[in-house]
Amino acid sequence: MIVSKKHKFVFLKTPKTGGSSLEFYLSQFCDKNDIITPLLPKEENLKKKLNLLNSRNYKIKKFAFGNFKKLKILKTINLYDHASLKILENEIGINLKKYYIFAFVRNPYDWIVSFFLWQLYFYETFKIEKINKLNKKEINLLFRLFLTTRSPSLFHEIKQIISSKKYKVNVFKYEELKKKIFYLKKIFKFDNEKVKIDEIKLKFSSINPNIKKKIKFSKEDIQLVKREAKYIFDKYNYNKLIPKKYVD
Repeated sequence: MIVSKKHKFVFLKTPKTGGSSLEFYLSQFCDKNDIITPLLPKEENLKKKLNLLNSRNYKIKKFAFGNFKKLKILKTINLYDHASLKILENEIGINLKKYYIFAFVRNPYDWIVSFFLWQLYFYETFKIEKINKLNKKEINLLFRLFLTTRSPSLFHEIKQIISSKKYKVNVFKYEELKKKIFYLKKIFKFDNEKVKIDEIKLKFSSINPNIKKKIKFSKEDIQLVKREAKYIFDKYNYNKLIPKKYVD
């Protein structure tokens, strides 16, 4: 997440939509007073190498009432990368009426596969070498388990991040990322571009790309995604027909 007081925009970071790369890119136009939530340590180190602004101002101190109404306590709130508008409104108390708010969504089938592969790498349930040796049956058993246990909460979290009854949220498609970056550059009049979006490479995973090719959706899987991601399919006009690469 980025809250730029300088340019009056809020970037809501949804998971697995190029958010970290975009946060990298946008940070070069921010200043010391803007809110930039922290990324992974590897990503923060890469920011330093590229001479970009690191995370800052995400720890917000505010007074809140304790158990006794007359007793005020100093409360520290840590904004995190996938924080929602509600947290900014209710916890931080920032008036967002004059801010341009935007976020990205993507095709739900690609979205859930990307999230699955990221969790395989990030949580390292297995060693990377073992993951890369998994056959088609084994990888799909893991995928099915992930799909049935994690996808309902994932799509619910996404809806929470980008939904607001009070403010307009401009939601773009990940599939049009480069086009929308050009649009953002134009409306905010970003200048002094030090790093182009194409130059930001954040793929630290060593999972073999062929693993992704082994992932296939069963009929039950397809129905589950259609049901859990109905909000994304309908509101952002995504085709519910599954891409051919995910079926035998």
